[in-house]
Amino acid sequence: MRNPRSPWLVAAFSLGLAACGGGSSTLTPAPAPVTPAAPAPAPPAAVAGTVVTPAQMNSEDLNTIFFRAREGDTITLPAGKYVFNRTLKLSVNNVTVLGAGNGADPASNTILSFKDAAETNGLEARFVKTVTLRKFAVEDAVGDAIMISNSTDVLMDTVRAEWTTDPVKTSRMAYGLYPVACDNVTIINSKAIGTRDAGVYVGQSKNIRVVGNDVYYNVAGIEIENSRNAIVEQNYVHDNTGGILVFALPGTYRFATNDGTIVRNNRIIDNNLPTAANATGFVTAVPPGTGVMVLASQNTEVHDNTITKHKTAAVLAISFQATQFAYDPKVYDPHLRGFYAHNNKITDFGSSPTAEFADPANLGPLVDGLFAYLKSNNLPQRLPAVVWDGIVDVATGTTGSQGQGGKYTGNLQVCSKNNVIDTLTVPGQISYENIDLDLVALMQGLSSSPIFPFPERMNCSISMPAVTGLP
Repeated sequence: MRNPRSPWLVAAFSLGLAACGGGSSTLTPAPAPVTPAAPAPAPPAAVAGTVVTPAQMNSEDLNTIFFRAREGDTITLPAGKYVFNRTLKLSVNNVTVLGAGNGADPASNTILSFKDAAETNGLEARFVKTVTLRKFAVEDAVGDAIMISNSTDVLMDTVRAEWTTDPVKTSRMAYGLYPVACDNVTIINSKAIGTRDAGVYVGQSKNIRVVGNDVYYNVAGIEIENSRNAIVEQNYVHDNTGGILVFALPGTYRFATNDGTIVRNNRIIDNNLPTAANATGFVTAVPPGTGVMVLASQNTEVHDNTITKHKTAAVLAISFQATQFAYDPKVYDPHLRGFYAHNNKITDFGSSPTAEFADPANLGPLVDGLFAYLKSNNLPQRLPAVVWDGIVDVATGTTGSQGQGGKYTGNLQVCSKNNVIDTLTVPGQISYENIDLDLVALMQGLSSSPIFPFPERMNCSISMPAVTGLP
């Protein structure tokens, strides 16, 4: 999340063989011997299929190889752990960088370490068409580990970005895998570990697939922000502050909104990590203990995920107003619309809400009142699995005279149903599946409690516009 502020990025040496002119009977003195000049050191060669040697795994030589690459080249990196003091930069179309593996053992993997580097990012590429990164790791980059911007056809496959030492207290890696303002992005089978913002961040981009990654020890595990047509699936997202975020934020972005995201078939587990000490910006607004957080986005579907062990909320669906950050309504739409959570398996949620939900000056009293009510009825004290702030845009929906209540119709609705939860459910009496905060009514004193259980406005289903993650 880029916005600042909280509370919730190659002489040949000619031998010169003397021509033997014949026909002369006069002997001439032999020429003085010539001492050949010492050959100049050969600069790194860059040809299609370049194989980089261990001796070339330094900032100067590898950047030269990247610079001299030609379209279609595959640059193969050797196994080992190598230290770089400057950012590695790719600027040639259709180049593949291929290492030996993305693991931690340098005997069989390729590790690019930027520990104590003079520059920020690890590897970056800008304004390129087709870039493929495979089987290597970037460690301890201050800034972004792998940053690709303003490019098309971006593939990160089996790479790793990691801050290796006590990330909660010391990480200065903003983003791990970070394509921004790109088209046709695929991040697959990779790892992102220990950032002070998002492990996998795709922002201001379109046609996105984030599949099969292992993401942990970040503030945000995976984030899709101000983008179009994104699929997030089959990832293992665990031990972050918040698991998967789908955000639309105000600012000068390529896309003013986030539209069309599907989060499905992921394992989202135990994301209760404290916010990193060096975190800044909107990511600090993510309550520790949140599985999925959808903010001010359009057309988001969250389904068939396993979401477990989140002390605040399994799924949090809110409009930007709930963050209490300032914004310009003339250029930014803060409302959440077209949201559907369904068929998720949700367990062990909402037992000890954090951040705004525990703040006596914010939603703390609401949670305290809810828990007191539940306790008095001998019911488990939990914040329900799917939490909606209940804010509706009067321009595209209907609300009460002071902005409270109201609803959307059709595919603009905010819906949650058919999620399988592990708490007591008695039809018509109690269910922990959903809660509608109707936040405007609460803030204006028009209501003393949220709508729970069985909030009618969330009891709906919608059909999402086509989202494929593909061009």
